[in-house]
Amino acid sequence: MSNIAVIAAAGDGDRLNCHSSKMLAKIIGKPLLAYTLDQFEQSNKIDEIVLVLRAQDQNKIEREVLRKEQYHKLKSVVQGGLTRQESVSRGLKSIKKDYDFVCIHDGARPLVRGWMIEKSIDVIDSFDGVIIAVPVIETIKKAFGPKIMVKKTVNRDEYWIVQTPQTFRLRYIKELYQRAEEGGLMVTDDAAIVEHFGGKIKIIPGSRYNIKITTPFDLALAEAILRSEYGEK
Repeated sequence: MSNIAVIAAAGDGDRLNCHSSKMLAKIIGKPLLAYTLDQFEQSNKIDEIVLVLRAQDQNKIEREVLRKEQYHKLKSVVQGGLTRQESVSRGLKSIKKDYDFVCIHDGARPLVRGWMIEKSIDVIDSFDGVIIAVPVIETIKKAFGPKIMVKKTVNRDEYWIVQTPQTFRLRYIKELYQRAEEGGLMVTDDAAIVEHFGGKIKIIPGSRYNIKITTPFDLALAEAILRSEYGEK
């Protein structure tokens, strides 16, 4: 069995107030993207990595991250698109070898851990897709209109907050991405494409530490987590 990872790291980072790539934002002095790549480089379930970047970020990221860390599993760097979906699609299209499974992950989730990657791959044989997610714990209200009026309270036990990695058979997800592109289907995560075409998605309970870095608060939270939970100095 052989597996590849696609790391979607082509976001612009506007909400993080970055002057350059969000992927170069520092967490305890280390670029955000380096934490993400470390986990996939170290996983014994991942054979190769495809990294998807914005064209304007590529030279700086190669200089400040890729050349410094020596990621031996990183086989290609692909130019991203205008949306996450387009970026992932380009990453998938760049894969020419016949891998069994692909693990798709947001570059902006630096606190991913190896067990999330490995559990996803371990159980994928029985499903069309496997995703990491955490259950909603807050009360959820459905609202409507410009005055934001409450319509009803929904059953939070039925709702999960989706994270990455998300794992699929490579041939299958490439085919569905192509069908989505041809049909004009737009989604915000990979599993939604599989759902649209009737596939079965398995949830693996993840970690609330596996946050996506979007705002300065998220950076501060990630630093606090690393210092307290993972012993970073």
